[in-house]
Amino acid sequence: MTFKVRTSILDNADGSAELTLNGTKVLVSASGPIEPKLRQELPQKASLEIIVRPARGLSTTREKLMEDKLRSLLQNLIIRFQYPRQLIQIVVQFLVVDEAEEFTCNELNAAINGCYFALIDADLALYSSFASAAMCINSGNVIADPTGDIFATSDSHHVVCFSIVDGRVEKLLLLESAGAFTQHQLFDLLAKSVVDVEQVHRWQREAIEKKIANDYIWRGAITEDPIKVE
Repeated sequence: MTFKVRTSILDNADGSAELTLNGTKVLVSASGPIEPKLRQELPQKASLEIIVRPARGLSTTREKLMEDKLRSLLQNLIIRFQYPRQLIQIVVQFLVVDEAEEFTCNELNAAINGCYFALIDADLALYSSFASAAMCINSGNVIADPTGDIFATSDSHHVVCFSIVDGRVEKLLLLESAGAFTQHQLFDLLAKSVVDVEQVHRWQREAIEKKIANDYIWRGAITEDPIKVE
């Protein structure tokens, strides 16, 4: 897997991250807490606005569907009651994609992990860490981190997101599946996805620790190169 991330790259956002996962590259910004519009204001917790923009063209129902999936996930991860009557806005801009329009797995996977970095960079309170992985089943075999070409010939495709506590997966937060698969294959996929999700979280921790070192400890002595794993 190619995993490359840079944080704090946008000056006009409280937090931002540019993440490359294999052939998918996404830029995520997180702004908040900020003043909401009157129709967005909630009296006891922050409202959450998610905007997804495609790599090419204008947003369609495809991007709106991804917005709904991200909102359902993140509204239960951000400690929104700490920011009553405020707005948290997350913008996901895809830069490079490697899958056909009928698939969204690699994009959703990159968006979820990119949101994690942007939220951490914005110093927004979370109930737990989280990480995701894209998987597919091809001729009965579970394939982790498939490319767009593999998705096109697979029997089913999946995005799995877990909460992370003490470096280990805890709760299944999101499971998006499409295609033909059996219950046994799905359970096998979930078991195998744990290894990939925990590996992604280790890379997340490495990136965050490097950011802390750059920002607060030895700034100037350490180069601010992005973390890159291939």
